[in-house]
Amino acid sequence: MWVSLFGALLCCGVMFVINWWAALITYAIELFLYIYVTYKKPEVNWGSSTQALYYINALDSALALTAVEDHVKNFRPQCIALTGAPMIRPALLDITHTFTKNNGLCICCEVYTGPRKLCVKEMNSGMAKKQAWLTKNKRKAFYAAVAADSFRDGVKSLLQASGLGRMKPNTLVIGFKKDWRNAAASQVENYVGVIHDAFDFELGMIIIRISQGFDISQVLQLFLHLAPYSYTLLNSSEIFPHFLFLISESTINTIQSMHVGEFNQKLLEASTQFKKKQGKGTIDIWWLFDDGGLTILIPYILTIRKKWKNCKLRIFTGGKANRIEEEKLVMASLLSKFRIKFADINIICDINMKPNKESWKFFEEMIEPYRLHESCKDITTAEKLKRETPWKITDAELEAFKEKSYRQVRLNELLQEHSRAANLIVLSLPVARKGVVSDYLYMAWLEILSKNLPPTLMVRGNHKNVLTFYS
Repeated sequence: MWVSLFGALLCCGVMFVINWWAALITYAIELFLYIYVTYKKPEVNWGSSTQALYYINALDSALALTAVEDHVKNFRPQCIALTGAPMIRPALLDITHTFTKNNGLCICCEVYTGPRKLCVKEMNSGMAKKQAWLTKNKRKAFYAAVAADSFRDGVKSLLQASGLGRMKPNTLVIGFKKDWRNAAASQVENYVGVIHDAFDFELGMIIIRISQGFDISQVLQLFLHLAPYSYTLLNSSEIFPHFLFLISESTINTIQSMHVGEFNQKLLEASTQFKKKQGKGTIDIWWLFDDGGLTILIPYILTIRKKWKNCKLRIFTGGKANRIEEEKLVMASLLSKFRIKFADINIICDINMKPNKESWKFFEEMIEPYRLHESCKDITTAEKLKRETPWKITDAELEAFKEKSYRQVRLNELLQEHSRAANLIVLSLPVARKGVVSDYLYMAWLEILSKNLPPTLMVRGNHKNVLTFYS
């Protein structure tokens, strides 16, 4: 490098020795061209040796990481977030980005289903633009997409093939399927199947629910109809995919200022809630199962972020009535070893009590359309119904898991009582045994557990330790 610099300076000196006025004119022309290009900023890729250097360094670093053994001290959330197009579910991306920014890997994933030729064409045409949208909106994330026969098959491919070396996802982040009661049985089966697949591939699982849902595509469609006349000249189905790439925070603010209806207004406000600095409040952690510590780690990471630093952690866990103070001391000692600051610890003794009659009645009414009621029918009819509608909840299944259903309903009552005013709730995700608990019963558990609450993260680790004690 220094020899090259010396040679360049020597050439400049020789130019002035040969003809000083020609050298001055040459440098003046070079300076003019440099100023012109800097001012105009033409969108031209000039190529750069620095780019090649970045690539080589990144490749060498990725390869070097593969030789390093995993250790709990180096664990960080590396997330696959099923956002679809990232601008369609901005709140899901924002909350995921909050605990991965400068700390871990974040991949926004989209699954295209339908005729393969059309899917691949649409997918390839949008890859670069959607990655550019992430960069433009300062989201430190990658975009990945696959074309598959079904949503579940596509997610399976992403779970197995995403990442590189040690930079592989260890956590799946997905929004709660709010429309499960109106969706086709195959869609519910795919959704629950994705959760089972995540555990099969040894990933942690985070299901996020907010009151208005994440998908703002219908509001963006409405914006096209209310947009200037130049937009209305085009078919909305043609312009919509191109319009998506222009969406930014300023676009959403513009839509909010328009008359788009009360529900859509609330939906847009909800889509930006994780961009704002959170006021003084609490993040309530309901740590009900030992999953390796992911349920504690995620909210802790949030509290060290600028937007969430005013929120204190409150811990809720189960225990016995005659040992409340003792169990509080044990929990406080454990959290201090993890170096996690907290505001309060609450031992809940009545988790396993039966829920109120009104709450249980609501649960029964919710699952009624999906029950088989085979005990009220003769054996032949009951067997026929089981074959025709295998996804329905049988009486035997409901009775076998009655205690677990009681628990989910009771937990919602306790959440309403203790955490209704929290900024965020993080609670242990219940897990259903594959092939034993029907998809609709499991969705009913998730529905009743997170109903009428502040933004809720249902978290379950893969039982690998993610926290370490003081050494």
